[in-house]
Amino acid sequence: MEKIKRPIKMKIVWLLLFFFSACSGGNTVIRSEPPTAFVTINGAPQGVTPLDIKLDCSETRKFEVVVSLPGYLSQTKEIKCRRLRGPKKDVFFELELGQETLQETLLPAPPVKSEIGTLEIKSIPGESKVFLDGRLIGVTPLIKREIKRGDHFVEVQKRGFKTWSKRVRIDSGSKRSFFPILEEE
Repeated sequence: MEKIKRPIKMKIVWLLLFFFSACSGGNTVIRSEPPTAFVTINGAPQGVTPLDIKLDCSETRKFEVVVSLPGYLSQTKEIKCRRLRGPKKDVFFELELGQETLQETLLPAPPVKSEIGTLEIKSIPGESKVFLDGRLIGVTPLIKREIKRGDHFVEVQKRGFKTWSKRVRIDSGSKRSFFPILEEE
């Protein structure tokens, strides 16, 4: 009888371990309609939808997710870390047409037209994050992005690849185009 109880106890222990590890692990997928909306989590830019991201519940118990897209109203949702199960695994935003834009929610007011130039960045691989002076401004391909004239620092990043960076000068009315090919790490 004692020999039978021990294997049953071990099976129960293994099943519990499997259940708890399966529930608390994994990534959260943030989706939106329309897609390619900018995502910030707790005030930090994270990329665009659909976004597959690991939310670390050991650092914080709540995550404020803001999704913005030019021409649509921004939306905010709070994701809480659930006991034993971790954060919600799938979060969906249905964006509504409106006057609010990403620039109004994340960036300062746009410059006067006479003080801007245009920046275009296409990269290999595509859908790489583009940062201007340390601030996420979009993903590649970045087409006809209006930039205030002056000297700027541009970075193109993608997980698993070396960062491409360049100091660029944007003149009024100018168009600067770049096509970085990111090297694997």
